[in-house]
Amino acid sequence: MLRFAHAAPLAVLALAACTQQAAPAADAASEDTSPAPANAEEDIRRFLLQEYPDAAPMRYALAWSDLNGDGADEAIVHLITPYFCGTGGCNTLVLTPAGPMWSKVGEISVSRTPISVLDSETIGWKDLAISVSGGGGPSGVMRLAFDGQSYPSNPTVAPAEPTEETGTVLLSEEPELKTLEAAAKSGE
Repeated sequence: MLRFAHAAPLAVLALAACTQQAAPAADAASEDTSPAPANAEEDIRRFLLQEYPDAAPMRYALAWSDLNGDGADEAIVHLITPYFCGTGGCNTLVLTPAGPMWSKVGEISVSRTPISVLDSETIGWKDLAISVSGGGGPSGVMRLAFDGQSYPSNPTVAPAEPTEETGTVLLSEEPELKTLEAAAKSGE
């Protein structure tokens, strides 16, 4: 009996420790909803340097989500650098795996965070909820639907439409930012 009297407080402490450690994981589940494929982040960094060599150094936020249900995650890349940003916001890329590289299925200008994926879909791709404000336009959240080739490039005009849906947050209002330096030129 004495043995059980000491075990109960220890069990409560162990349970409390597990509960405290599990709480951050639950919060993290709302952002970056799925893990990155192997080597994918390094591939994204190479893609950015090849696609926008004059934009580096740049800062970006990155999230992963299977938007088209094919089992492979797309990359949602919110670019934060003067090259991509103005008073209306910054550019957000939606990239899908294309063999050993990535292909753009969205280059969304004047966007802000948070960025969410919605439960609704259009032509087999999940709709996105993109925040907009500044640049002289109204503030709010706009629903962007895939048109068969890409997501709309400007979330402040049709076919983008206002939405009150929140969906699953991919990039929070203040996401973790990564830095990408310019590639060294040959002979340097």
